[in-house]
Order: sequence, then structure tokens, then C-alpha cells
Amino acid sequence: MKSRIISFLLLLLFTSFSFAQNKSEKFSLIGTVVDVKSNEPLVGVSVLVLSRSTGNQLAGAASDAKGNFTVENISEGNVKVRLSMVGYQSQLIDSVDVSKSSRIGLIKLMGTTIDLPEVVVKAIKPVVEFYADRQVINMDRLPGNSGSVTDALKNSGLVEVEPSTNKITVRGQPIKIKMDGHEYNMPAEMLAQLPATMIDQVEVVLAPGAKESAEGGTYILNLVTKRETFSNTSGMISLSSSSNKNSFGGAYLNYKVDKFNFFGQAYGSYFAMNNYNESERYVYTSPNMYYQKTIGDGNNTFYSGYFKFGFDYDFDENNSMTFFTTYNGYKYKSENDGNSLVNNQSNIFQYSYNRIGNNEGINNSLSFYGFYKKKFATRGNELTFDAMLTLFGNPTNSDMNFKYSNRINTPQLQKSNTDVHAKTLILKADYVLPINLNRLEAGYNLTYRTRTNDYSVEDYMYQFSAWRDSLNLSNEFRYNELINALYASYAHKLGDFDIKFGLRSEYLNTKGNQVTQKMEFSENFLSFFPNLNLSYKISDLFQLSFNAFRRVTYPQIFYINPFRQYTGPNSFFAGNPKLKPTYLNSYAINLSQYISVFYNYTTGSFTSAMATENDSTIVSTFLNLNSEKAYGVNLTLPYYNSPMMPFHLPDFISSFYVSFNYRYAKQSGQYLAEDLSLTNKTYTLNANLGLKLWYDIDANISLYYMPKIENRRTIRSEMKNLSLFFNKMFMDRKLRVYIMINDVLNGQRGNNESIGGNYYTRSYYEMRNSRSFGIGISYMFNDYKERRDRNIDDGRDAGNRGF
Repeated sequence: MKSRIISFLLLLLFTSFSFAQNKSEKFSLIGTVVDVKSNEPLVGVSVLVLSRSTGNQLAGAASDAKGNFTVENISEGNVKVRLSMVGYQSQLIDSVDVSKSSRIGLIKLMGTTIDLPEVVVKAIKPVVEFYADRQVINMDRLPGNSGSVTDALKNSGLVEVEPSTNKITVRGQPIKIKMDGHEYNMPAEMLAQLPATMIDQVEVVLAPGAKESAEGGTYILNLVTKRETFSNTSGMISLSSSSNKNSFGGAYLNYKVDKFNFFGQAYGSYFAMNNYNESERYVYTSPNMYYQKTIGDGNNTFYSGYFKFGFDYDFDENNSMTFFTTYNGYKYKSENDGNSLVNNQSNIFQYSYNRIGNNEGINNSLSFYGFYKKKFATRGNELTFDAMLTLFGNPTNSDMNFKYSNRINTPQLQKSNTDVHAKTLILKADYVLPINLNRLEAGYNLTYRTRTNDYSVEDYMYQFSAWRDSLNLSNEFRYNELINALYASYAHKLGDFDIKFGLRSEYLNTKGNQVTQKMEFSENFLSFFPNLNLSYKISDLFQLSFNAFRRVTYPQIFYINPFRQYTGPNSFFAGNPKLKPTYLNSYAINLSQYISVFYNYTTGSFTSAMATENDSTIVSTFLNLNSEKAYGVNLTLPYYNSPMMPFHLPDFISSFYVSFNYRYAKQSGQYLAEDLSLTNKTYTLNANLGLKLWYDIDANISLYYMPKIENRRTIRSEMKNLSLFFNKMFMDRKLRVYIMINDVLNGQRGNNESIGGNYYTRSYYEMRNSRSFGIGISYMFNDYKERRDRNIDDGRDAGNRGF
């Protein structure tokens, strides 16, 4: 059955390809024209096709009741197209290559009550543009762009969206999200509220180049915002809340005066969750703690806030600067209650205990950013300087109370505190030199980080009636790192062929100081990161490309600190100071967003491993696997009602999207006596159906499914989620009201098993309030369009807080 489905998808893609490539001596032009604000079809728009060489009219037509038009018998392959209608500003498209594609797509005209000069557009952009190292989604031409960014991206076929969390992935892998090239630490739920009308393009970077920091997500999603504003003051507000105690809100504002542009953003969130869990553990080598079972539940609350304020200043046409400051913080509190029993090797009850845990913490991040750009006489010739300073604070507190059945009135009490202070300084210089249609770029990047982790633990000693560190777990750990990086890249375009290659070198120096143990260590790593991207544009729908690049993940401080932390009875965690960077080498062949075949070879993957010690003690740590090899294929069928597509879906269907991912991975490694080698196969299915309902209501149905995973060391139950989304626009499309029904199947539960040589563990998790009903609104005033920022952050602090 699976082979038939794949064969059908390939046949459909081949048929579409053949359709797109069909050529004749006479050409045609097919498209749709709508109102720019209401998106309603325009009837009777005059469409004239003109010769680019003489300006003479070659053919013409008028749009029908649905805004569609077809112009036949065009004698030239590259033409101009003029669209005009009474009450609307005329539009001239300077270059349309009808010899390659007869489908011009969706065109929007702006209504006006006065005579305005004709708008000249160099070319009509397709829904997706293809480049050697990235694919670019033009949001204005993407179905579903009246909703949020996340809703629109579901229809692109380039990304997958996990319905329960709105987490975005590419080819099943995590991504780094940027806005206008700057690291954007926005929660997935908040991104799901950001109006798509604020975004001009979304760049899906499939092969990060030499300019990008070598560390971070395998792929990058860059949201390019619209720059134009039609008022000195513009902005947007957004609010939403759901029945599972999940609320979000945000506001954005721009104000222009003279050479200054002031801007600000703020958003906050609140989330509360209740869960049930149970676990079992067998330690085959332990005669007395052979079997342990735990049943418990937990309550968690989470608050977050993000603020950003700054300004742009243009000295003149060739010199400009930007400064802004951001604050990103969150506060959490977790309460857990569990009951456990312990049996010996003969399955005879030994004792039971009740564990009550309370954890709370605050994470604060304050950043200052400055940027200067110098433009030279030649267009595209630029020199830029960036600087960023970030300050972190992360105090946490934890209390544990263990009441044992064999220790009446003397429960084990423990309290701990972790205080983290950190600083990051990043400096960067870039130079761009255009060479005809080609581009040479080079730059330097310096990153300096300091981290201090002060961990204090106390147990209540009944014999002394005092709190003391009886297990000697308190410790202080300091960690510094310095990264110097140089890069150069070259991009060359020859007709429909595109080539881009580059090389980045990074020298990392690390120094660790375990103050309590009086142990110091230092490491130096010199790494090179080449990348090569080749592409051939077949048509506006199809591009064949090859990508090869190398990435790295450096160890975090939490992975390195060798001092042990007590995590429960006979359970400890300790970092690994010998941990080395993880290197990923990736190769992929792609046919647009439809088919991707990839191979990844990873050395030194970070892996959380467990092993038994002294019969009954389980110790976990992070280590480098010897290697991991993974290959897979992604098949995606995105279809939407657009003049660019070979055939038309029923009018009530706005889009249909199906993505199937297969991944095979093989890893090798060992920790103490544990053999960590295994092979693993995973399959995922993503599907999304967009509908146009009555009263101009847009609806989306999303399905996510991952079947059961099983290998020699792990068993994980299936994952599934079905969600519904309804959206309607009011007040000239400035006010958006939406309703969400998440996890209709109430499927946020799972069973995970871990199998070792001397142990076996099983855990079951169930989120009690996963099915939820939510409502939200967003309002834009004065045609708000957000601003663009640069990025010099490597994303490491954002993803891991550096701890």
C-alpha cells in the first residue's frame, strides 16, 4: 500500500512537471486579479499583453466573475502585462516569461478615488522562489495569508507544524527562527498569532552559508517583514486565551519622525498544566532495589514576557545606524507528588516512600544591540559593523521531601538553590563586494562568553537539628569560552544555474574551573565549515538542487560540570568535562519542496546515557557517541487554488497539504558497560486541509501522526493530534477573530521504555487538559508593517540559555 501511495505521488509530480514544461510557438497567460484589501475577485479588469521590444499590443482579455483571465495566442516569449480598471490603480508588470510558464498567479490591485500614476512591477513573484541554498515563500501570494504566520506556512509545503504545540520543523528537524536576520525568541504559540499580513517573505534556509554561525539548528526560518508604512504611527495588538489555561498577548508599535524611526514590541504569556505520570524501574544487579514503581501527578505554571525598544537613524542615503534593547524573561513553578514502592529480587515488598517536590525559578535576559551600515557608490557594495552585549540571570530553588515507610517521623528533607550569572559579547564586521551579477562576501566574528554556576544543597540532619550538606553536593563551577571566526563566500549566477560556495573557520577556546573540586581544564578546537550549493531552475514550480554543508554543536555548561547532582533515591546526574563538539555533515538532493533525499553523518553526538553503579545506583550523564548515520526521504504534496497550479480544486477548498517523512538512523557508542549501538526508523505524517466556509470564514483542519517507535534500547508509543482552526476578518481586514480547538482526539499521552544491559525503565505520561477550546483577536492600525533587524547572535544562548 505504501509503495502505491509513493508511486501515485511521483506520477502526479511527473504529470505536473510535464504540464509546466509544455511549449509551443504561441503562448498563453493565465492569472487571477483581486482587490488588495478585501481579496475579493475583480470583474472586468483589462489585461493587455505588450511586446517588450516595441511596446505594441500582442493580445488581450478581461477577467471574469471569479477574477480569472486567460490570454491566448501570444507570439513572443517574454512580454509586458498591463492591468487596469476604473477605480483602481493601473499596474504594469515589466517582465513575464510566458515561454517558461503560462501561469502568472495572483495579482492584487489597489482601489483609489484619485488618479495615481501607474505602478511598475519588475516581475510577478511566484508563491515559492528557489535559490541555491534556500527557498523563499512570498506570503502575499500564499493561500491562507489572511490568518497567522503559522497558518499560512502550513500551506507552503516547506515546513511542518506540530498542531498541539505549533512547533515548526523542516524535514522533521528543529529550526532556528529569525526575524529579518535577527534571532527571534518568540514562543511557538505567539508566532501562531502573528498576522501573516505583517510578513513579506519567509526564507527557509536549507543549507546555512559561511556567514551564519556554524552552531544552531540544522535549518533556519527567517521571517522578512514588510518595510513600507503609510502612517507615521502604526501598530498591532493581539490577545488569545484557551480553556486549558493558556493565554497570550502582544503589542507592536512604530513611530516615524524626520530621520528617526522608533519601535517597540511587547508580549506576555501564561500557561498552566496538570499531568499524571507513572513509572517502573528494574535494576537486575540489585538484590534489594530490584523493582521500583512510582505513581504521581504534577502541576506546572509558566509566565513569560518579552520587551523590545529602540530606534533607527539615517544620517544620509549612505550611512545609517540602529540601536535597541531587549528583555526576555520567564518564571515557572512546578509541584510534583509521587508514591513509590520497592521490592527485592524475590518480588518481596521492602518499603515505600512518598516524594513531594517543589521547583521554581526565574530566567532573565537583557541585551543591548548596535549596528552601523556604510553604503558605497556601487550598488550592493556595503560595510557593516554589529555589536551585542547580553546579560543573564537564572536563580532557581528546589525542595524535596521523602517520607519512607521504614523511617517513621523522620522524612528525608532536601533543599537546593542554583544561581547562574552569565555574559555574552558578540562583535561582527561584514563586507560585501558585487561583481556584475555575482557577489563576494567576507567577514569576522568574535564571541566571548562567561558563565558562573553556584549550586548549594542542604539536607536536614535530625541528630543535629540543623540543615547541612551531608552528601557534599554543593559546588561552584565557572566556564569561559572565546570563539574567533573568519568567513568568505561567493555566489555566481549563470542563466538558470545558481552556485554558491563558502568556507568558515572557527577557533574555540574553553576554560572550565570546578572551584569546589579545585579542578581546572581547558580545550581548544579549530574547525572548518565548507558549504556548496548548486541549483537549476526548471520552471516557477520546479527546481533541482544539491546542498552540502557542515554544522557544529558546542557543549553547554550543564553538560560539562562534573559534580554530581542528586535526582532521587539511588539516582544521580553528573556532567562530562571531556565532552567534545558534535559535528554534522549534511547532503541533500531536492526537487523544489516536493521531494527531498538527504544523508547526515554526525560524529560525537551528545547523548543522555544511564548506567548502573554499585549494583543499585543509576548514574546518568552526557557523552559523545562514536557516530550516527541517518538518511531519509521527504515527500510533500502542497496544493492550493492558485493560477500557478496545473488544475483547480473546488472553490470551497483553499488548500490541501500532505507530507510524509521517513528517517533511518544508525548510531554506535558505549557508556561504562552499556552498549548504546542501535538502528532506528521513524515515520511521520502531516496533513492540512484549508476550507472556505459560509460568511467568509476560513477553516483549517490539521492532522499529525507518528507511529510507534521500537529499537533494541527504546520503545515509544504513537503520537497523534487533530486540531481545528476558524478565522474571520472584520473592519477592512484589520480585525481578525479566530477560534481554536486543539487536540480533538485528546491524544497528549505516551508510554516510553528504555532497555539497558542491567536495567529496564518504563514511564507513562498523560496531560490532563490537552483538549482545549480557545479564542483570540488581533487588530492592526494604520497599515502596520514591522521593521527589519540584522542578526549577529549564534542562537546558542537563546536555545539553551547557556547553562
